[in-house]
Amino acid sequence: MRWTATARRGLLGLLLAMLLPMAVAMAQDYPTNGSFAQGGTPPAGWNMEAEAANKGSLALRPAPAGTPGQVLELSPNARNTPSDKPFGVGQLLPAAALRGKELAVSAMLGGQGGARAVLGLVVLTRNGAGASVQLRGDGALARQEDRLSVPDDAGLVGVVLYLVAEGTSGTARFAAVSISPAGGAATPPGNSNRRSGAASPDPSVADIVATVRIDTAQVRRIIPRALFGTNIEVIRNANGLWDNRNNRLDPQIVALARDLSLGPIRFPGGVWSDAYDWRNGVGPMDRRAVTPTHPGADETYRNNFGTDEALRLAADAGTTLLITVNAATGTPQLAADWVRYVNGEGGRAPRGPHVDLWQIGNELYMEGDASGGHMSPQAYADRLLAFSAAMRAVDPTIRIAAIGLRNAGRYRLNAYDNWDEVVLRRAASAIDVLTVHNGYAPVVGDNGGLDAADVYAAMWAAPLLVARNLTETWQEVARFAPADAGRIQLGVTEWGPLFAASVKSPWVDHVKTLGSAVFVASMLKVFAEEPHLALANFFKLNEASFMGWIGRRGTAWVPTAPYLAFRMVARDMEKGLLAAKVTVPGYASRAVGFIDRVANVPYLDVLATASADGRTVTTLLINKSITAAVAGQVTLDGAAGAARLVTQTLTGDAVDSNTGTELPRLPGLRWAAQRAVGPEGRIDRGGPGEVRLTSAEQADPGAQTQVHVPPHSVVLLRFEGVRK
Repeated sequence: MRWTATARRGLLGLLLAMLLPMAVAMAQDYPTNGSFAQGGTPPAGWNMEAEAANKGSLALRPAPAGTPGQVLELSPNARNTPSDKPFGVGQLLPAAALRGKELAVSAMLGGQGGARAVLGLVVLTRNGAGASVQLRGDGALARQEDRLSVPDDAGLVGVVLYLVAEGTSGTARFAAVSISPAGGAATPPGNSNRRSGAASPDPSVADIVATVRIDTAQVRRIIPRALFGTNIEVIRNANGLWDNRNNRLDPQIVALARDLSLGPIRFPGGVWSDAYDWRNGVGPMDRRAVTPTHPGADETYRNNFGTDEALRLAADAGTTLLITVNAATGTPQLAADWVRYVNGEGGRAPRGPHVDLWQIGNELYMEGDASGGHMSPQAYADRLLAFSAAMRAVDPTIRIAAIGLRNAGRYRLNAYDNWDEVVLRRAASAIDVLTVHNGYAPVVGDNGGLDAADVYAAMWAAPLLVARNLTETWQEVARFAPADAGRIQLGVTEWGPLFAASVKSPWVDHVKTLGSAVFVASMLKVFAEEPHLALANFFKLNEASFMGWIGRRGTAWVPTAPYLAFRMVARDMEKGLLAAKVTVPGYASRAVGFIDRVANVPYLDVLATASADGRTVTTLLINKSITAAVAGQVTLDGAAGAARLVTQTLTGDAVDSNTGTELPRLPGLRWAAQRAVGPEGRIDRGGPGEVRLTSAEQADPGAQTQVHVPPHSVVLLRFEGVRK
């Protein structure tokens, strides 16, 4: 998963394009004409790029009672696809007046008909774009606010303010835009920058008090096992899965994979899928091809881990495969031959567990896709129909997964806002599952100036945004393919904690921390509770680097904290989803990386399930505070108690505690020092005992149980012998 070319250059391109024509008079408050009381097209004091003017229409309407001035309405059209010049207006705020200040920004924002209002405030220096905040609004006009620290930097050019409409239809609405110096010096990099009046992500006072009520009377749905899938990669001997010296699967990884109770294993994995020819990975090992990892790459690999080895892994792990076929450089015939091979050539027995699910392509909607196969939604829909027909002619029982992605907020990796609509309208008859890649968080890149508490608080807010995106994606299915909506399901075939992909980033190795495990548990709650989601595959199972949930420590493969949290849900929880009502305070997260600001993130997430006979109830408690424990009461509504309560607790001394998996040490490869989370941070002290999974038992608990959930932890309650 990578940024698109548009996303990489978009914001900076917009700022530089707006810079020259903009000027703002020195004033105590900004911006000029923030209430839009002075008319014009654009309104007085505001500037619009000439190349963006044909992407929509602008109007001023009377403001609601109590709101000063007028409402600016931006109505985008079909030309307003993601680019470096979206439809909108902007101003440049003066450097001299704002240098070293903390700015309070507020506005009334709203949107309707598919449009979203986006307000951005970005520090611009001679070296390019720096710190930023974004406010977003859809629905009725509502006030949003945030703060931005402007560095005391001689190279400061100014602060760019922009108002843009996100989407290709509807209307984005803006009113009462205000930016004021909040007083005092800007917060130095690395220190927390909290909003006045917002609950802190780090309450340092007494325990957070919560109440949880579990409805044991009714199962809402059976959680599909396929939600607990994973990804492996074909390159580099499947990142160590294949022991080339002994010509076998690595037994340590196989044992750890089996212990997860995995759903389908996605193969050949991510970016490599649309550059992969399965024929290179079959037959005698000494005759298999040596190929580049992707077209034009310098790195090559021998295809020692191919289809047969992947099928063997699936069988040994007690699951099956999800195969992604090459829809960029491959052909329908090549894909059909792969189905034929997996099912058994010439009438011979199948080579492994039956492969029911086949995904057509990977991230072909992204500009700059490494396979070179980037294409329009129209072209993809046509290929999807052709591939599906050829493959189903070989095996009519298979299910076809199409690729899609609904852009949302800062998570904008699809070069086409209308991708889902086009694919669903043209090819819904061929689709059994519409799969997306949404669930990577927080993706902060190389930014070492971020406050670590803000980064983790934003990551823990991300599941709420993913839940909204999945709901909106399903609404697209219902709207654009109504005749097939009862049959098409959703999938998330790549997800997981991800901070950066650069050796220069001080965040790159935070994937392995206890805080990332909290994110994993919260994401699984979202997946379990989304009724239309049938498939999810985390990325990725193993790697002797930063993204594997099974990593290397010395000469051994060991599980990371995310692995342990995943296992608590996938293996140790029952699968009958129950309703849980939670009363708990929340916090307001900042916009960080890929993640938008979220106004209210509950400190406690809860997932509750029951066995088929109702005699066992499992409850997952996820604490999203870095420093405060949760003191809670869990009530089993509809039950009188249980014979036994078994409690598992996944915890550690710091949010960045980890099991000590290591980054590879290779000649010429130098990783940045990793950023500790606060003075008690332990990112560089990982090892055995740093992340602790403990258990305790209690006999004859009643219907109400008092619980203690440590900071940044995951607790699983298992009520056995439940009495109704």
